[in-house]
Amino acid sequence: MDSALPDNATLTAFAREVPWQAVEDAREHFQKYLDSVRDKRGSHPLATDMLWYLVQPHYQDDQQSPDGNVLLSKGTTRPFVLATILGKRFQQSAWIDYVKPYNLNPSVNHENLHEAGGPLRLRPVGTELEVGMVGPEGLEPTDHELSAFHKAYVVHALRLDACLDVTPELCIYQAEVTLNPTFGYAKALRSTELNIAALTHAAHEAGLQIAIMSVYPTETDFATSHSDKVETVAMFLNDINESRARQCELLDALRRRYKMSRGEVRTANTLRFQGYHLHVDIAGRSEALGMVSYMLNLGSASAIANGALLRGGPFMDGACDPELLCTREYVRAISVTGHYIGVPLSPHLQETGMEKHAFLLKSNLANGTARALLYGEEDGLPFSGMHNMLGRVRPDLGSANRTCTLESTGLSSNPCAERLAAVAVDFQYSQLLIEHYFRLHGTDLEALHADRDLLDVFGPLDRAIYLDMINEADRLCTDMQLKTATGTVLSLVDFYEKKRRLLKRVLGPLNVIDTRDIDSLYDRIYHFLVAPNGAAATIDDFINHPTRRGTGNWGLILRNAYLEAGGTVGAKNPQAVNKVVGLLHRALVKRYGPI
Repeated sequence: MDSALPDNATLTAFAREVPWQAVEDAREHFQKYLDSVRDKRGSHPLATDMLWYLVQPHYQDDQQSPDGNVLLSKGTTRPFVLATILGKRFQQSAWIDYVKPYNLNPSVNHENLHEAGGPLRLRPVGTELEVGMVGPEGLEPTDHELSAFHKAYVVHALRLDACLDVTPELCIYQAEVTLNPTFGYAKALRSTELNIAALTHAAHEAGLQIAIMSVYPTETDFATSHSDKVETVAMFLNDINESRARQCELLDALRRRYKMSRGEVRTANTLRFQGYHLHVDIAGRSEALGMVSYMLNLGSASAIANGALLRGGPFMDGACDPELLCTREYVRAISVTGHYIGVPLSPHLQETGMEKHAFLLKSNLANGTARALLYGEEDGLPFSGMHNMLGRVRPDLGSANRTCTLESTGLSSNPCAERLAAVAVDFQYSQLLIEHYFRLHGTDLEALHADRDLLDVFGPLDRAIYLDMINEADRLCTDMQLKTATGTVLSLVDFYEKKRRLLKRVLGPLNVIDTRDIDSLYDRIYHFLVAPNGAAATIDDFINHPTRRGTGNWGLILRNAYLEAGGTVGAKNPQAVNKVVGLLHRALVKRYGPI
């Protein structure tokens, strides 16, 4: 993996000059003042000018109508980031509404994390699930049907105590629901089932089919959402990708591969992947811990294994791929924003971090603070990895306690609540071990390389190996062979068994987690992969069978269902793809009961 971790001497030097509590106090003071300015700006139009007395902007910009920028602290200490301003491309109202917090603390390190982040403990994991709605006969949902879906969803979410908010995604036919942070498998499974149940009931009531797959499957124009924010992002995606010859070639190749003839030949109308995003807290909001976690939790064989466990969806625009059991990463690659970013920026702890961070905002190449930490270059041109296949560190969440999270974006949507919950808890346990490692060693990876088991499971992969494993996961899903950072080749079964033993060895003596919980989780994953009572062969088995539920190769199950519906691998057959979507929808309705 591309490594730009700051060394421990850099971390401690920054902390000596700027104590972690001083950073927290300054940011809290700034946030309170910013909230006050926003509340009063209607009656005090000059109040926004007063904001500039608290900060020093990285770029000396027009203070009445600023473009993208970084707002730094004032004072005698080394400056640190208080907030960022999104560029004018992404502003739909007064610029003051686009001042976004920056909550990662560059002064929290391995020597003071016990003060700033408290004792080592399991961190809650929250999730977001993206789904698609398909109209009758596989057609696009109408505005009336989508309106009926959203109204019905609120009713069923209230009834079931599921998440009430359905966030618009890039396409109007897609939606995302958030699952509140939880601890442990049982609570994660319960929360996931409630949300899938609400989605299924709402879609069924509206006369739609729910498609919880890695890519929106049916033939459609994939019209973008009406939200101002989404439309702005869609225009940005089209502009940046159409300015790069390589990306235009990738888009053309994809449209030829799936014989796409409907809709605009534009990136935003073709970028159809659907994801399952995980968020886990970063203790003490430590910038350095976030970078280490990014490398070890998102850039290792562990991330590849979890991605493979959820992979499955050989369809794209009514066609079945000739080679891939999951089209997700092939689709993602048509946008430069989805390319590989090996390690996020630190504006404080890397030599050129601040300049790159500010440049992405000023150049309108990033529509969020976290996305401006993902600086990449292709053919000598910079870009922000807003759809980066690894994930990102989030310093800009709006919660009252200014939480920061590690966000995994490399996971596919999957209709099996058991697999979704298992992956979320595995991610949670991984972060616990990584935080423990950071407390002992900081950013020094020498101890990681000295422990072969630790290196196999969490060792950051070389870029070429990582991309090869991503392609292998799309091609074979759970039948893939993993290549770890030591060069060892393992099946998913062997990999998760190795991970089970490692977690018990390292975490067991710490008394922060019951080793029975570790065994319980990996017993379930073993059952998914080995299926001692026989693997699921049909969609209904995968969703509903009492012993085969969640077992088998999900991508292969979907491909076989397509063949049984009269489709031909590699061919365009929207009717056969829609039959598969119908089978999935009916299986979910069967599982979650009548309305």
